[in-house]
Amino acid sequence: MPASANLVELLEDGESPQAMVRALLVERDAETQRAVEQQRRAEDLHIENPRSQVELARYKKWHYGPRADRLRTAGELAQLLLSFARLARSQAGPPG
Repeated sequence: MPASANLVELLEDGESPQAMVRALLVERDAETQRAVEQQRRAEDLHIENPRSQVELARYKKWHYGPRADRLRTAGELAQLLLSFARLARSQAGPPG
C-alpha cells in the first residue's frame, strides 16, 4: 500500500492521528523526564568523584604514611602493593 493511501486512511479515521499525537507527546514527556534524571545523575557523579578522590588520598596517607604523597599514578600504587605483598610473603615463611 503506498504512503499516500496510508495518509488518506489516517485522515479518514479522525481518532488515529489524535491517538498518534497523544502517544508521541507521552513519549516525548517520558524522554524529557529521563534526560532530566540523567542530567541530575551526572551532576551527582561530578560532585561524588572529587569526594572519592579525597577519600582515597586520605586512606593512602593513613595506610602508607608519608610515602603515599609520592604516589602519583595507579601504576605506582600497584607497584607499592606488589612490593608490600612480596614483603608480607617473605616474612610469613614457607607454607607448611
